[in-house]
Amino acid sequence: MELKTLINQSLPLIILCGVGGILAGSVFGNMTEFLQAMPGLIVLIPALMNLKGNIDITLGSRLGSAAHMGLISIDDIWNQETKENITAAFILTIFLALIAGIFAHITCVIFNLPSLGPLMFILIAVITATVAGIILIFTTILIIILAFKRGYDPDNITAPALATVGDLITLGTLFLITFIIQGVL
Repeated sequence: MELKTLINQSLPLIILCGVGGILAGSVFGNMTEFLQAMPGLIVLIPALMNLKGNIDITLGSRLGSAAHMGLISIDDIWNQETKENITAAFILTIFLALIAGIFAHITCVIFNLPSLGPLMFILIAVITATVAGIILIFTTILIIILAFKRGYDPDNITAPALATVGDLITLGTLFLITFIIQGVL
């Protein structure tokens, strides 16, 4: 691929992702009172954001590669290959969210930080990751389709777009789920 093509495809998206990162940081920065009301939640946030970002970026890369190799047709994207990749990503999401919830509690105990308790951490982590995962799976598919339809290489688009969108969706979902759970319990 030519340098000019790479820059034309990637630069506007990278700039947009930078703005998205600033937006995510602003949302996070304005949640101080919320985080003080839910002790220990700050420990879970980086784990869930990295978890969802890494899984969905990998899914996007796999689907982009599968489309390049002819295993997935953009016109019929919901084939067996896509379904298997989505299923694997979803299973990983739930399993690793469970682990993240457990480790968030353990980290709070080790460092003598206030903890929500293991069950609350697990509940918040699994529900957040599941909801964000569903949203991000459809977002991943949409990005792959749009990239191909515009003639872009999805490898230039998928990772930065999903990293930023994943952070925004995961952070927003985490706060929404925590707010709902806090209100219910």
